Amino acid sequence: MFLSLRLAAAVVAALGLGVSLGAAQAQPAGESGAYHIFATPAYEARTGRNPHLSLGEMNYYGGTVFSKVELVSVIWGPNVNQTTVQEIPDFSAAIVDSTFLQQLKQYSTKGVKAINGHKSSNQTIKLGTFYGQVQITPKNQNLNLTDKDIQKELEYQIGAGNLPPLGPNMLYMVYFPTDITITLDGLTSCVDFGAYHFARYDKKENPKNLFYAVEPDCNGGFADITYAASHEFAEATTDNIPTPGSNPAYPQAWNNSDGYEIADLCEGYSGTLTDQTRSYTVTQVYLNTLASCSTGNYQSPP
Repeated sequence: MFLSLRLAAAVVAALGLGVSLGAAQAQPAGESGAYHIFATPAYEARTGRNPHLSLGEMNYYGGTVFSKVELVSVIWGPNVNQTTVQEIPDFSAAIVDSTFLQQLKQYSTKGVKAINGHKSSNQTIKLGTFYGQVQITPKNQNLNLTDKDIQKELEYQIGAGNLPPLGPNMLYMVYFPTDITITLDGLTSCVDFGAYHFARYDKKENPKNLFYAVEPDCNGGFADITYAASHEFAEATTDNIPTPGSNPAYPQAWNNSDGYEIADLCEGYSGTLTDQTRSYTVTQVYLNTLASCSTGNYQSPP
């Protein structure tokens, strides 16, 4: 659903026809500026949020990246779409060991001076590990969830030993059934946003950091799921602790000066990730070395 609309918008932009999404000031996050989201076209039209390539270069603000991401796919209960349940493990194993992740090495922080003078985390982004997939039995059985509900559920499942423990490279990507609605800072899943990533204890690097991505199912098909998942995966890898608003600062890592992350500027531009058996739709990302979106397709293993 979102992917097809974004691709159409990208084609219009590429042809130089221009797209006006409204007069409101663009925001990289929810309406009150509290979260970075993968916005729907409806949200972009309503708010005037219009990330595009001319917004330009990513800057480093001193925060952490995943030096060797450890990815867990979390299935929220028994009603997640069976295609997602069956295919996400292969997709997850592919993306952590791929040229898609390899291209993000240019956002390593080793030897990089932060634009705000903050000391560097001195990390090098390398290929990661897929820890596996866990279908949880949520303690919270509500069909209407908040971000706090999701945090509390992940904390409970980790504490119960059902999910791997926290770690500086551990990323929990959570996939939901279509009948669950998530509200976030006054915004609604599938109406205003298609996905987001966040961190508990988001003021600084902390052993208690919980890094996670929220992937609602908006009935758009599996290509939309992997497109949104790759978007959040790339941004979580290069900006572990996203912070509010359009004036980026520590503990953010890589953002442009307006607070957009690396996949935001390439919304609508897709590629294909191919492993030995399957191919998946993924996002393109902004690369400073190209001053543009990444191009071409990706392989796993590299």
